[in-house]
Amino acid sequence: MVFVDSSALKANYDAGDDYHNSAAKLMYKIAARETDVTSFITTDYVLDEAVTLTRFAHSHRKAVELADATLASKFMRIVYCDENLFSEGMQIFKQHHDKEWSLTDCVSFATMRKYGLRTAFTFDAHFKQFGLATIP
Repeated sequence: MVFVDSSALKANYDAGDDYHNSAAKLMYKIAARETDVTSFITTDYVLDEAVTLTRFAHSHRKAVELADATLASKFMRIVYCDENLFSEGMQIFKQHHDKEWSLTDCVSFATMRKYGLRTAFTFDAHFKQFGLATIP
């Protein structure tokens, strides 16, 4: 299982995104079972961010398509942020005042820690700064 970030979700659905080809290539490999990745986990915060970014970078229609596909996916588990996860994310956020990490990034890091995940499908360098592996 791999954590998926908003940058990857958006890139996959927005053909105008700089990382679209890389995201689409990885998704093709997953569908063709040419990689070890078999499922994803993300958060409602990440989905919110991806939908919003897609809405403003592309279109409302494409943002809805991204949301519907993510919510309906058999390969995607969405973790809804509760008080504990929010608190852990906020603690990471407070501790790293020297980084330009968003609260969504920090909740993502807390989620990955909670589920024992070490790899994220992302184009965001913040995950590597936190010490995580990234794909593609």
